[in-house]
Amino acid sequence: MTAPGSPLAIPIDWRNLIQAGRDLINPQQPGSSATDEHVRRAVSNAYYAMFHALAESNATALIGAPTDPLTASAWSRVYRGLDHATARRELQRRRQDLSAPTQSFADRFADMQEIRHAADYDHNASITVDQARAWLDYAESAIIGFLQVSVNERMFIAALTLIRTR
Repeated sequence: MTAPGSPLAIPIDWRNLIQAGRDLINPQQPGSSATDEHVRRAVSNAYYAMFHALAESNATALIGAPTDPLTASAWSRVYRGLDHATARRELQRRRQDLSAPTQSFADRFADMQEIRHAADYDHNASITVDQARAWLDYAESAIIGFLQVSVNERMFIAALTLIRTR
């Protein structure tokens, strides 16, 4: 956690998570193939790329780029405030109020959360390298579309996914 006096916040780069997933399913050694664990981790990376892209979008939409220790601390708090289940539920609950790219992101976020749970926790789940590659592409395209929506919509998404209504 970033505290006043700490270095400025550096988010987890969703692009690096996608690339790491691709690296896992494309071994560099000739004749080797991805293990089941590599395939599962690649799928998990696809979901976490979406999660961290949303967390970064929320923090930047509400706080802006961290420019000093106080804004870095606030930015980190907002970034870390995102809850997996709440984000999924609220994105789906207000889906009709969202633009097409954000609806697509919301749907893919829910899909990716389910497939990640299968990849991480269901020992009977069978996921192929081609499926993992498709999930990585699916997540990447959803993120790119979402990050192109207006700042106002991303502020709405931040409030929607972070703040509980009473």
